[in-house]
Amino acid sequence: MKIVHVVECFAGGVFSFLSNLTNELDKEEYIVIYGTNRDNTPSDFREKFPSNTKFIPWRNASRSLNPLKDLKALWELYTILKKIDNIDIIHLHSSKAGFLGRIVSFLLGKSKKTIYTPHAISFLRLDVSPKKRKFFIWMERFASFFGGKIVACSQSEKEAIEEQGIKNVTFINNGIRPLEIEKKENISDKITIISVGRLSIQKNPKLFKDIALEFIDNPNIQFIWCGDGELKSELSSPNIKCTGWIDRKALENYLANADIYLSTSLWEGLPLSVLEAMSIGLPVVLSDCVGNRDLVDNNGFLYKNKKDATNNINELIENKALINKKGYNSKILMDNDFNIRNMAISYLKIYQKLKV
Repeated sequence: MKIVHVVECFAGGVFSFLSNLTNELDKEEYIVIYGTNRDNTPSDFREKFPSNTKFIPWRNASRSLNPLKDLKALWELYTILKKIDNIDIIHLHSSKAGFLGRIVSFLLGKSKKTIYTPHAISFLRLDVSPKKRKFFIWMERFASFFGGKIVACSQSEKEAIEEQGIKNVTFINNGIRPLEIEKKENISDKITIISVGRLSIQKNPKLFKDIALEFIDNPNIQFIWCGDGELKSELSSPNIKCTGWIDRKALENYLANADIYLSTSLWEGLPLSVLEAMSIGLPVVLSDCVGNRDLVDNNGFLYKNKKDATNNINELIENKALINKKGYNSKILMDNDFNIRNMAISYLKIYQKLKV
C-alpha cells in the first residue's frame, strides 16, 4: 500500500508514534508530508523511518492559527497531494493536519481513504481560554463534515470527542516496544520519583513542584524531571533535579533507577512516556485526565489534586512490596494492552478496509 502521512508537528510524541508505526509496518510504501517549523524536530529524522520512506516538506504549516498562513498551507498541501499518484491511504496527525487535511482530501475525492489521529485533540487544551476551546470544538465539528475516519489514541480521547457530537470515531491504543533496559532493584532507603516530557503548560510542572514540596523534609525522597522547556523555572524546589534534554541511553538509565512515575499532565492523548515507564515495571501516579485514565488499573493511582497525589505517593513509599507489586502489574498491563504490535496490526486492518 502507498500510505501518505501528513503531520505538522513533526516532533515529540507524535514523531515517536509515527516512527514506531512505520517501522512496525515496514513493508508498506510511505510518503511523509511534514511541517518544517518545529525547532525540536530531530535532525536525523530520516534515519528513524523505514528506508523506503519519502519525505516532502510542508513549509507553510504552523501550529498557531493564522488565516492567511493556513490558507497557504491548505493550498500547498492540496498541490502536494494532487501530484501523488495511486494513494491508498491518507493518514493525518494532530489538529492542524487533521483540519486542513480533511478539507483537502474531500476536494481530491479521497475522504473515504482518510484517517485522522488527533494525538490529544485541540479542545482538550487548558492553556487557552474557554472561548478559544469552544472555537476548537467548532473547528473539529466543521472538519468532520468533510469525511475521514477519526482514530483516537485512547478510549478516553474517543469518548471526549464523541461528547462533542462528532461521529465516525474509533480508537486504537497507542503502543510501544518495551524498553530493553531492566529496572534496577532498590536496596536503599531512598525513593526516586520521575517524570519525562517537555516543560510546558500541558505537563503542569507547577503541580510537580508543589507535590515535591510536600516531601521537602524527607531527604530520602528525590524528584527527577527528564526534559526541558519554557517552564523549566517552575521546578524550583530543591528536591527536584531537572536533567534537561538528554540522550536516549541516559533517559533509560534514569527510568531504570527510578521507583515511581508521576504525571501531572492537564491533558493527554495517551502518553508514550508513561508507557515506557510501565514497560520496565514502574508503578504510576497519574493525574486524572484524558489519556492518563486509560493507563491505570491495579498498577498505580489516579489523583484529582495535590493532596490525593501526596497520599498516593506516601502509600507507595511506606510499602516497598506495594511498589514492586504495582510495578509488576504495570508491565503486564502494558504488554497486554499497549504493545506496538497490537497497535500496528489494528491500524493495518483499518488501512486495508479503507483501501478497498
